[in-house]
Amino acid sequence: MNKAFVGALLAIGLGSSLTVSAAIVVPGAANPNLAGRASGYTCCGGGGGTDSVPAQAPVLVTGVPFSAGNRLTFSVTGQSSVGPGAPTGANPGTPDGSSLFSMTNYGDGISAPLSVRVDALMGVFLGASSPTGAATPAQLDFSAGSGLAFASLNPLVGQIFFIGDGRTTLNQGPSAGLAQEFIVPVGATRLFLGASDGFGWFNNSGDFTVGIKNLDSGTSVIPLPAAAWLLLGGLGVLGGVARRRASA
Repeated sequence: MNKAFVGALLAIGLGSSLTVSAAIVVPGAANPNLAGRASGYTCCGGGGGTDSVPAQAPVLVTGVPFSAGNRLTFSVTGQSSVGPGAPTGANPGTPDGSSLFSMTNYGDGISAPLSVRVDALMGVFLGASSPTGAATPAQLDFSAGSGLAFASLNPLVGQIFFIGDGRTTLNQGPSAGLAQEFIVPVGATRLFLGASDGFGWFNNSGDFTVGIKNLDSGTSVIPLPAAAWLLLGGLGVLGGVARRRASA
């Protein structure tokens, strides 16, 4: 199997809009309140320490360009824990997190949900400027309406929002339910990913592995294991075709 053939597979078989990533890994210690802040910014102290940039900064998403109104979907595995050790509470051990709680709303341009699950994957959209000193948007409440089982969500810039495993069913795995759609708000140019906690993310453990797709542009970032299986499957199909042609 030569390099040109593999390159052709990547360009044609998988499509040029697919970005193969080693993984988007989001540590449980990633604090979404620190999104877009300058180095040295501190927040959310408790439990014997204080979070700061860059140590507890959330993960900036790259490789999936988006614009206002685009629909994003997520595929997520892994877990986090508020503190060392395994997650606790009801239904722990998934990206959907465990029991409901209220995140502390630290403000300063970013709002935290009134009600959401602890130890869950979270996101926050920002514009090009730092949120520090900007008006803080209203808090989302995931105990109202369809709760965490929403089909689509329209967060505002600066609102921390629930992602979990990106499916409409909770704690049922990546193939259960339907993929939830997250609508990019007007003014958003960046997306950050972190975990839900109340204070002191610095001593959290665990992490999430995240894949993202823009349904409107077709651009995707998928974790390497999934990409590798797609690649191997494609190589098998095309290799079989090549062998049949050679023997004809």
